[in-house]
Amino acid sequence: MDQLKNRVIAVILGVALAYASIAIIGIGAAVAIPSEILKPVAKVSGLLAFTLVDLFTIAVPLAAAFLVVAFASKVVIRKPDLTFYALLLAPLVLLQLYFVVQSQPQILNNMVTTLPRYLLLAVCFYLLVRSSERANA
Repeated sequence: MDQLKNRVIAVILGVALAYASIAIIGIGAAVAIPSEILKPVAKVSGLLAFTLVDLFTIAVPLAAAFLVVAFASKVVIRKPDLTFYALLLAPLVLLQLYFVVQSQPQILNNMVTTLPRYLLLAVCFYLLVRSSERANA
């Protein structure tokens, strides 16, 4: 019964995180980056410039929000495990993938641009699971 409660809490917190990610992405998209900063990178690749902007304005705040929710959930859940963190992250990743699929004509560009988000979230997920395994051992 305790495991079921943990899973339900993880899904509820994950949905709340996915909902908050919409605001985080909106604020990150509204950040103005001066063109002088991006010109050297844009000369190499315009897609790389967009990817770097996405990394710093959206991916880092999104990963920080995930870590805050994960660490705050440790107050409620004494021993979170792999399944808890997976259920916490799943709604956010599913929502992000839904947005990528909806951009049908530019799906490849959108996938490459948002790839750092997923990689950063995967690194955070890995570190949280590894730290919880050490704590539970």
